[in-house]
Amino acid sequence: MRIAASLKINFDDETKASRIYAAILPEVRSTKPGVARVSMSLEGTSIRLEIGGSSLAAVRALLNSYIRWLSTSFEVMSLGG
Repeated sequence: MRIAASLKINFDDETKASRIYAAILPEVRSTKPGVARVSMSLEGTSIRLEIGGSSLAAVRALLNSYIRWLSTSFEVMSLGG
């Protein structure tokens, strides 16, 4: 059985979306292929994150991690002006 999650995050402008995308991209590239499949795309002012895996626990753990990284990146960017 394959489990999948899709997340779309909308930003105010393309610059914010692009900066957050660049901050998270290294995490996407470092995800181990045997554990799960993670893809991320930049769509104008939105970021789309797709996570798939063979177990609910793996997908949930990755989804929680990416949400936390996205949130932290946004907070840090907001502090910098």
